[in-house]
Amino acid sequence: MVIRINEFRAKADKAEALKAFLTGIIPMMLEIEGCQSSQLLESHHDSLRFVVLETWDSIQAHKASVAAIPPDAFAEVTPLLDGMPKGEYFKN
Repeated sequence: MVIRINEFRAKADKAEALKAFLTGIIPMMLEIEGCQSSQLLESHHDSLRFVVLETWDSIQAHKASVAAIPPDAFAEVTPLLDGMPKGEYFKN
């Protein structure tokens, strides 16, 4: 099992749009083989900061999942972001 933490920062006027986008993509992630859980977290202190916390069977399963995300989804989210998303794998 591996935990993936993905951090996103919205542009000042795009927080609600980014939140809606991330909320919409979580059900797609849950349908992908190897995804055990996925949840969206919103910072209490910074309304522009979001984290998606995912649990996967393996790092390889997560990497394979990127291919399941429609390319137009990346084009849709890019204008909402203030910088590149950050992500890292963790073990427990």
